[in-house]
Amino acid sequence: MLNFISSQFIFFFTLALVLFLPGFCLVLATGLHRHFSSLEKFVLSFSLSIIIVDFILLLIGKAGLNINRLTIFSFLAIFIGLCFASFYYGKRKAIDISKSETPNNFSQKSSLLVIILIFLTIFIKTIYLKDVIFPTATDMGHHMYWTNTIVTTGQLPKYEKVDITSADTISSPAPIADFIIGEHLIFATIAIISGVQFISAFPILVLFLVNIMSVLAIFILSKELFKDLKNSHLMSILALFLAGPLYALASPQAKFVSGGVIGNTIGNLLIPIALLLYLKAFIEKKSAYFALAVFISLGMAYTHHLSTFVFIFIAFFSLLIFSAFHHKDILRISKEWMRIILSPSVLAVFALAIVFIFFIYTPTYLNSSAIDTAVGAPSKASRAGLTLTQLKSTAGEARFALAAIAIIILLFAKKMNKYCRAFLLGWVVSLSMMSLRPDWLFLDIPSDRIASYIVFPCAIAAAYAFVIIFEKIKTSNPEKNYLKQPFILYSFFILVIFFAVGGFYDNSTTLNTSSSTKRALQTYAASDYLSKKITTTDIVLKDHNYLAGDSWVKLFFMRGYNFPFSRGYFKRYQDSTKNREQCTNVMISLPSSDEAQKCFAGTKVDFVMLNPNNDAAQFNRISSFWQVYTGEDIAIFYKAK
Repeated sequence: MLNFISSQFIFFFTLALVLFLPGFCLVLATGLHRHFSSLEKFVLSFSLSIIIVDFILLLIGKAGLNINRLTIFSFLAIFIGLCFASFYYGKRKAIDISKSETPNNFSQKSSLLVIILIFLTIFIKTIYLKDVIFPTATDMGHHMYWTNTIVTTGQLPKYEKVDITSADTISSPAPIADFIIGEHLIFATIAIISGVQFISAFPILVLFLVNIMSVLAIFILSKELFKDLKNSHLMSILALFLAGPLYALASPQAKFVSGGVIGNTIGNLLIPIALLLYLKAFIEKKSAYFALAVFISLGMAYTHHLSTFVFIFIAFFSLLIFSAFHHKDILRISKEWMRIILSPSVLAVFALAIVFIFFIYTPTYLNSSAIDTAVGAPSKASRAGLTLTQLKSTAGEARFALAAIAIIILLFAKKMNKYCRAFLLGWVVSLSMMSLRPDWLFLDIPSDRIASYIVFPCAIAAAYAFVIIFEKIKTSNPEKNYLKQPFILYSFFILVIFFAVGGFYDNSTTLNTSSSTKRALQTYAASDYLSKKITTTDIVLKDHNYLAGDSWVKLFFMRGYNFPFSRGYFKRYQDSTKNREQCTNVMISLPSSDEAQKCFAGTKVDFVMLNPNNDAAQFNRISSFWQVYTGEDIAIFYKAK
């Protein structure tokens, strides 16, 4: 019991140390701590900490040092010491930037409502987590392999893989551009300091925390976007409601909670935080905000390439829309921008970016082959764009409908701050176009992955439209109070009911009726058994179709990203666009065939992990295969030499 309590204390202490302290110290060092509310500092510290820890580990790796508890603590201590020195020096010399406007504080009732909505968001997501807290997600299993590589070797990973190319040929190690090192460093740091195991709730809990922070980021960004408008508090609270409890689990939010994606989850936190800082920089004309925003953008580039790619398009469309609205004053305004951009603090961050990209660690996706896979005409049907119905389903019907109305309203809005209007329009329009018509923008990226980013901007835009509509039909003039007209009153309540029912229905359809924990436990037990029995010359083949949590099997062996070999989904072997290797399929489906026997001889596979309820029969009929492990949902066969 004491061991459990101490391990939990160490784990949560590590979370505070790694995910909050570095970012808070940087906020202090910049002198911006007095210009943010407590909630803003809380979320900003979390976001910055992810990036700071990533850069610290990259520096440790570049220095040729072993990535362990001692080096991490040492570099963190140096960073925190430098931040405090900067903070006290700046305070003593009175070189802090001038104090910004006092935040428009919420009333006691509004604050209580915000707390209730945050609690509901956490509660609903926790209900979902009770069935998925055990690590089984395929994407997370792949990511945790690279994270465990950092933990076990103490070095930055080399993203390489080998493939079976034919019955008797295995490819040489080839680089992988799909994985970005920032997705793994934060998990590795927590694991190294706390000693927590990967086959546990730890990875899911970290992502869960990131997801909650992203919802809070939407709330504080909404406050900034609407701060000059009447009923701005109502708009930001409604945005929190739409991004939080109402659509807490609606697709793709369930994946953000359960670990189906990692880079998207972190990207959905960093994008609104970056937008918030850029907004503050332009509105208040403060270079310190801009420098911090560039730092967030740089960290995003080291964390997730698709999020960075999406953010570039958001920035481009926002600039385009702003220029269209203010083309007469764009020359004067651009001079103001240049004064901000050419300040010493911003130039220092740009210099840091150059040093890291060219001399410390170049992101794996910055090569011609990776760029070619993302830019150009769509190469597959899944990259040719979604239908309007599909995009509406991803964003939520009610949110999408109100977001569309918001776009129309924003085109003619006069009271909204010019930067806020351009950023919100650019955010929604860019993602809509990237999802619906990627061919117009020469994008070759899976459209559903891009569409997953539209959930949060639609929530903000929908909140804006809803309140504007409410303001138009409710007036202080009793004679023109449209809410007293039965038709309008009933229509308004129908809209509210449609909103609520649609969101909570989407939540309910996502909740699991069954859990894969029991089957995954069998997979992990069999993997642990086999990893202790085989030699370095033995080759293992597993099945991805019918085994639960099979992507986590590689963590028990740690013999390469593609070990064990895996039979993928059956549709993979029927790809008309390219010739696919067939060995991993026939060695399980038709083990007695001549083709399979040739594959066994060429690949030297001698252990096969599969689900006995689907594939054991064909192996039991062959005398050269011995069943050496059995379970309800997993079996291991050995091919006698």
